[in-house]
This record gives sequence, C-alpha cells and structure tokens, in this order.
Amino acid sequence: MNRTARRSIRALLLLPAVTVLVALAACADNPVGSRSATAGLPDLEQSLTASEWLLNPADSSVAGTATDAVTLVFTGATEVSGSGPCNRFRGTVTLEGDDGVRVGGISATRMGCEPDVMAAEQEYLEALEQVRTADVTDPDRLVLTAEGVRLSFAAIDAGELVVGSWSITAVRDGDAVLSTLEGTAPVARFAADGGLVVETGCNSARGTWRIEGRDVAVDLGATTLMECVEPAGVMEQEAAIAAALTDASSVDVRPGALTLLDGSGNIVLTARRG
Repeated sequence: MNRTARRSIRALLLLPAVTVLVALAACADNPVGSRSATAGLPDLEQSLTASEWLLNPADSSVAGTATDAVTLVFTGATEVSGSGPCNRFRGTVTLEGDDGVRVGGISATRMGCEPDVMAAEQEYLEALEQVRTADVTDPDRLVLTAEGVRLSFAAIDAGELVVGSWSITAVRDGDAVLSTLEGTAPVARFAADGGLVVETGCNSARGTWRIEGRDVAVDLGATTLMECVEPAGVMEQEAAIAAALTDASSVDVRPGALTLLDGSGNIVLTARRG
C-alpha cells in the first residue's frame, strides 16, 4: 500500500479541534474557565488533578462501549481533556467552592467510528457538559453528578499503564497521522526501569523514557543501520516514528490504547497493546 493510499485511511488530521456533535450552552452567569475565590477550591483542584480518570460505565448513567475506554484529565482549574469512545476532546472547566464543577466549550477530533460508538461518545460528552457536582472523598474514585446524570471514574496511573509492549498503529507524517504500512509491525516496548526498545519495521533502536503525571520525554540512542527497500516507504516510516517519539511531550494512555502528543496537543503517534 503506498503512502498516498494510506492518507485516505486515517482521518486524524492535525487541525484545530472542531466543535463536537452537540454543544451545550454554558450558563451566562458563570463564564467557563473563570476561577472561584472560595477557600475550598485548592483542595478540589488538587483532588481532581491528582490522577487521570477512567470511566466506569457500570456505575454511570451513560452506556460507554465494551471495547474503548473513556478517560478524563483535569489540567489545573481551567482545562479538561480526555478520550471518548472514538475521539480525543478538550474543554474548559470552572471549579466552584468545595465540590462544584462545570465543563463547557468541548471540542473534539473528527475520526469516524461505528454508529453505536459515535452515539456513546455523544452521550458521554453531553453528560459531561451537564455535570455540576464532584465527589472525590475517595482519592481513587471520582463521581460527577447532575440531575439525571452520573459519571463514575476510577483513578489510573499513566506511568504504570505505559509499561509494556505497544504495537504502533499510526504515526505523524507532515500534516496527517497515517496508519503504519502493511507488511511492517513497528513496536515500542517501555520497560519499568525507564528503558525503551523500538522496532520500526526495518531497524531497532534503544533509548530511555520518563514520565511525570501526563508529561513524557523520550530519548532515542543507538540504532541498527540496515537499509530496507520493502515494503515501499518503510524507511520514511522509520524516520517518522523516531521523530514522533522525540517530539512527544504528553501521553494519553488507557487500557489497550496509547496516544503520544506534542507540546501543542497534536497527536504524533498511536499504539495498541500487544
């Protein structure tokens, strides 16, 4: 498969996030992104940002999906992001008092998935923009609620989830994220001691990785020096993988799926467990 054909497979264009299918209006008397001066705010902010959060559909009012984990990440008191069943999303957040949370302005990437997955994603994002209250009395559990809405999350540790072997499924090449070439099986293996082994489909490279919260840094070192001609484009893919790992600034990891992003929040590489 040539690289032009692969461009038609992936719809993950590196464009500014667009408005999601349904956007709910924020309350005019509480501008999203503003910060309350209530004394309890620092405790709430600290609790929300202490972990990444994984949706538990069995304890929530939304269905979720059987195969795609849904995540939520609070960045300080003003920004929220994560992954729906299909797309990545960003939004703004307002924290109010000891337990008040309002999410708005959500935008998302534009991947197309199966109708039931897209429906589950729309339901989740709609519910997220309706929440008003956060319960984080248990540091390993977050429950966001509103009238008729309940979103229950479990805390996840990104550093622990990254460790292991990941099959690279797509990599940034110019202005697009392209699926990897047929006939290659690029893999990244993240060791618990900070070691990294990357197999690109032609050569192998070793390096190191480190993570703090969602911030990640990869340093590639020695590599083998084979020159491969088949399949066509494999050397360009190798260069793209190396560049993506080096450019990675943050990570979105959930059971079974890994996404690396650059300093602007754009996707540079995706992978699946295995």
